[in-house]
Amino acid sequence: MAAALKDANPHVRAVAATALAALGPAGPEAIPALQELLATPDCLPALRALAQYGPDAAPAIDKIVLLLKHKDDSEIRWNAARTLAKIGPAAKEAAPMLVEAMKDPEPLVREHAAEALGCIGPEAKETIPDLVNELKDPDARVRRDAVRSLGQMGPAAKSAVESIRPLLQDKEERVRKAARTSLQQIEQSQPRP
Repeated sequence: MAAALKDANPHVRAVAATALAALGPAGPEAIPALQELLATPDCLPALRALAQYGPDAAPAIDKIVLLLKHKDDSEIRWNAARTLAKIGPAAKEAAPMLVEAMKDPEPLVREHAAEALGCIGPEAKETIPDLVNELKDPDARVRRDAVRSLGQMGPAAKSAVESIRPLLQDKEERVRKAARTSLQQIEQSQPRP
């Protein structure tokens, strides 16, 4: 399957990348070939396939970050953010670009960028003020993922507690639930006096 990622026919490459994503990781030898596809029109199936590799896809971070700025396709942008989320803490270097992606006009991009910062976790604690700003996003999914990500920062997000509390009264249940959980995560991780 990995050999098909280098086929001369772009349709074959796209089908191979899509199949890899559906089958799950096919072995580390596929990562370099998928990485090459990130600079082609086949980047979307390659992103989806790389997301299946989680932290093993870290060698592709630099190319994935470039796709956060893809001008023509918001689906590519949000899949880039989603793939960085799957990579997790190893994607720490992408945090500044994820902060920029939280300003995207498309809610799905903002949502997945906020989610990715939480998946990076305390390694991205410098983004806490940016996540706090997203707590007022007009889209409930963005607010939910921003508050979840603050919870995933653990004790480093103590400064965000007062900004999180108003979300306990949010009009959307999913946001209220995420706020409750995040406050518990932050408070449980605080050392007891």
